Amino acid sequence: MSALGLGHSLLSGASGTDSIPSPWERLLFQLEALSGEYLFFIGATFIAALLLSKRRWIGATLCFALALLWLSFHLPVTLYLESLGADSFAETRNFDMEEARFWLQTLQEAIQPDFSPKKFGAYLLVALVGFYSLRWVFHRRGFTRRIYLASKLTLSLGLIGLAFHQTTAKALAFYLENTEKFQTTAERFAQVAPPLLPPRQAMDLFVYIGESTSVMNMGLYGYPRPTTPELSALAAQDRKLVVFDHVFATHAHTSRSLLEALSFGMDPAEAFVPITERRRVSVVDVLVSGGLAPRLISNQGLGGSWDQASSVIFKHSDNTFRVRARPGSDAAAERAWDDEFFEDQLKRLAPGSQGNQVVFLHSYAGHGPYLKNIPERFRQPVDDQLQALPRAQILSDPAPSIVQIEAYDAAIRYVDHSVRKTIAHLQASPRPGVLVYFSDHGDAVYAGMGHDSARFRHEMARVPLLMYFNDAAQRTRPDLLEKYRRLAAARQTATLAQLPSTLLDLLGARLASPGHSVQQTPVIGEPTALPPIMVRQTAEGITFVNLSGTPAPAVAPSGLRIIDKTDEDTRLYLAGLAARTRRTGTAADACPTEAGTFEEMSRQIMLLRCPPSPLSPLLTVRHRP
Repeated sequence: MSALGLGHSLLSGASGTDSIPSPWERLLFQLEALSGEYLFFIGATFIAALLLSKRRWIGATLCFALALLWLSFHLPVTLYLESLGADSFAETRNFDMEEARFWLQTLQEAIQPDFSPKKFGAYLLVALVGFYSLRWVFHRRGFTRRIYLASKLTLSLGLIGLAFHQTTAKALAFYLENTEKFQTTAERFAQVAPPLLPPRQAMDLFVYIGESTSVMNMGLYGYPRPTTPELSALAAQDRKLVVFDHVFATHAHTSRSLLEALSFGMDPAEAFVPITERRRVSVVDVLVSGGLAPRLISNQGLGGSWDQASSVIFKHSDNTFRVRARPGSDAAAERAWDDEFFEDQLKRLAPGSQGNQVVFLHSYAGHGPYLKNIPERFRQPVDDQLQALPRAQILSDPAPSIVQIEAYDAAIRYVDHSVRKTIAHLQASPRPGVLVYFSDHGDAVYAGMGHDSARFRHEMARVPLLMYFNDAAQRTRPDLLEKYRRLAAARQTATLAQLPSTLLDLLGARLASPGHSVQQTPVIGEPTALPPIMVRQTAEGITFVNLSGTPAPAVAPSGLRIIDKTDEDTRLYLAGLAARTRRTGTAADACPTEAGTFEEMSRQIMLLRCPPSPLSPLLTVRHRP
């Protein structure tokens, strides 16, 4: 634990060790942990007092206001800086300006002031006593006023500089250490692909990669707003649509999620190594080794961290990018809408091709700013439910924006339309074909945090996964359709790390050398030992979210500490699953009779499959399908 984290736990009454620290040790821990806070406050107060003595009222007021601002925000900002990892710093490389502005907006809503009157009083007393004590000493020693002012100013600036160092040094050093590791990732993924036996019968595969879409806000998964009317209607009438629940992305950032979702591992001992440092084989390279010709149709930009995933995973595929944005440019203005772009590109595929087609479609709708990335006709609220409720009945936390929730739900409504439109293309094909839709990660829109991995929430990793078999696929491979319908009905928890094996299974392809070092997982829906997700290297050590319930080793292969950062929602989700497994009850047994807010109701549906509960006579609720 860092000095700040340890000091924070001591202030809360927990030492984090087996022995009870002495009062003197507790004091030293607190002084070290909070040094960046009180050093700045004292230094700024010294300068304010100096200006006040020279009757410079405005300057003195501004300096003291800055001291109060620092005192209010130092703890939440510093804790956030300590939670940043190498994955967070990777997002700063060639970032998109619109995405940066959106992230700053979520940061503003999430980091709230933490002002303590007790600390303010203590720090102010120390600052004033120190200021006037030094003035008395200088006066007794006979120093001139000029030397006195210069010494006081130097001391004040020194305290402020030391405060900045204590607050940012660790994060800055970690940033400099990790921002230039991109070439290492490419080398780690450049493993020789195993030979693949090609499919024995025709089967086209379309993989629709969604963006920032969480099941928490999808009507298809029980969310009590009509955000997925087209897919919900299709699920009710067409058994060829297979809906998987309980699927987790392995990371909350696009590049890190897709690097794992679209590659095979080589060494199971690397489970607690960040994905960018593992030895992996791209699923595209495996497909190419079997004589297939995968194609990527991407509506993502070429800048930012997605560039890392595309250049590593799809380096041997036929790629079409809609956006060719320069770093820092307004990429959204150059981007076509997902459904129109995909429709145009799919029409250009060679009709009647004899080989099995494997096409990856990477969408952008769902990413913030939400409304800017969807057509204008979808930019209205999906219904009037939130407008009919007072704010206190919508959100548990007053900070997030209801406007953003409305915008995100509208974006999900457009994603529903775009996926359904792609399914329609597959339905019209005379060739057997399967579409797999999943999202790279979700967004925590009700928490106002986007998908910032440093502030992980359960919904950032809970993603949709759908399969659609067209009529020709149902006729030629009815066994395959029934297999995945059974797996979906079993509701086993799965991660996107199982996706590569699933794609090969859907194609009817298999590795020619079972003894190859590539690690094949069970397919989505089959029971398996779940790997850790959200594996991140931070200044504290290696952090992760535990889905298996199995204790992690204390130290990673790199020698860094391994720290369980499983959030409370995920723990509640796992407890509900355990209750069903032990047959001591159901997850829904933990459901309250009435949710306090719309957010709580939606979260309970996602975590425990609770039936919706009415919050108001004006609120229309629907039972989960």
